[in-house]
Amino acid sequence: ATKYNGSLPGGDHGRKRSRFALYRRAKANGVKPSTVHILSNPQDSKAVNSRGQHSISFTLSRNQTVVVEYCHDNNTDMFQIGRSTESPIDFVVTDTPGGSQESEDSSSAPSTISRFACRIVCDRNPPYTARIYAAGFDSSKNIFLGEKATKWKNPDGHMDGLTTNGVLVMHPVGFPEEPTLPNASRLSLE
Repeated sequence: ATKYNGSLPGGDHGRKRSRFALYRRAKANGVKPSTVHILSNPQDSKAVNSRGQHSISFTLSRNQTVVVEYCHDNNTDMFQIGRSTESPIDFVVTDTPGGSQESEDSSSAPSTISRFACRIVCDRNPPYTARIYAAGFDSSKNIFLGEKATKWKNPDGHMDGLTTNGVLVMHPVGFPEEPTLPNASRLSLE
């Protein structure tokens, strides 16, 4: 049987641990949406993304891409989760035995976890609300959602979308209703 919130076979160490507590960072590193660009030329998207700031590209068709640029947010901390061992990932996660049913040989089976799976953005002030967002920013501070990825425009005009692999959110028995550690963030999805 697969065991979650237990121990990893090689031991809980480094960024690869089976349980994590989120603490207020010494300096805020959160980001929030700022400028939106609607582009008709795919080459324009590369020019926008090369500015060294966080951005998400939503490819709607060959002739239309929406790029949302993000700016610094002093009121939030961001934590990124994924299979990648690159530095933007705060918590490296791996498949548990039996996590992929594609092959008997787990070393050759495709992973069920994205390299940049998701990010958690936590308010730095009470009640420390935490929100999960699909996909994490890569080392170039970009997220790309291709033409086939599920995406939509919200009633407020903001773009949103999904990654190939989802995120399973569990609420284990005995999970405290209120954080017991100072500056800990409790997960509450909205």
